[in-house]
Amino acid sequence: MTAAVQTTQYPLDGWRLVLRRLARQRNVLIGGAIVMFVVLVAVFGPSLMAHSPEETDLFNPWSEPTAQNPLGTDKLGRDILSRLVYGARVSLLVAGAVLAITLTVAAVLGMIAGYMGGRIDAFLMRFVDIMLAFPEVVIAILIASMIGSGVLTVIISLALVWWPGVTRLTRSFVLVIREELYIDAAIVAGTPTWAIFLRHLLPNIAAPLLVRASVGVGFIVMAEATLSFLGLGIQEPVPSWGGMIRDGLPALRTDPYLAIFGSLALGITIIGFNLLGDGLRDALDPKLQGR
Repeated sequence: MTAAVQTTQYPLDGWRLVLRRLARQRNVLIGGAIVMFVVLVAVFGPSLMAHSPEETDLFNPWSEPTAQNPLGTDKLGRDILSRLVYGARVSLLVAGAVLAITLTVAAVLGMIAGYMGGRIDAFLMRFVDIMLAFPEVVIAILIASMIGSGVLTVIISLALVWWPGVTRLTRSFVLVIREELYIDAAIVAGTPTWAIFLRHLLPNIAAPLLVRASVGVGFIVMAEATLSFLGLGIQEPVPSWGGMIRDGLPALRTDPYLAIFGSLALGITIIGFNLLGDGLRDALDPKLQGR
């Protein structure tokens, strides 16, 4: 009876310990607050805006901030605040889709390579090495230029360049976990390979992959903005932060509001996710405790 109680209480104690560590991490608190704010803006902000992001007013281009347009207007008289808020939704949508694809693919391939070893591991890792030999943004630009612009293009191109690094990271963790005694016990007991993946490997690599994902969101948002800035990503009339910065640069000296506010939104979001990722790493990695 006592053993059963201890078995059920242990996971709760583990979660409480993790929550205490997270609460002591300044980066988690600051980064989490920024990320939560951006998420709330992306989810609820568009419905609260007085102007549509596509609504034009050709008699009021490059307007300075006013009560009607708190952040001014762009060259077509569109409200900058509305486009920034809707751009947050687009950026998080792209980031979420890329993360879902890459984490699924990378987790499966990384576990297969690390657990199976042999020729399968060698083949997958050589392909990963080839992909990692080229700058990620450059490959994304090449892929986007070949398949055309649009939201789907951005998701596909960024997923194709982000999965190799996560696959190698997953493999490195699996190589360590594979040597544990409970893995040998599961093999001797006749546990199917797929069950070992789901019950033993995946739960043990979930935390580091979560940290990698939180840091990777910053890269994904920046890469999406870069593609849109170059005209290879999200196109008009759909607003994106990169496209807004690109449109605001020609008028930076005379009407800087569009480029400045677009850059601030992009920079603050990236900082928030990076701080959150660093804090999660410090809290979830026992080797870093006490440093």
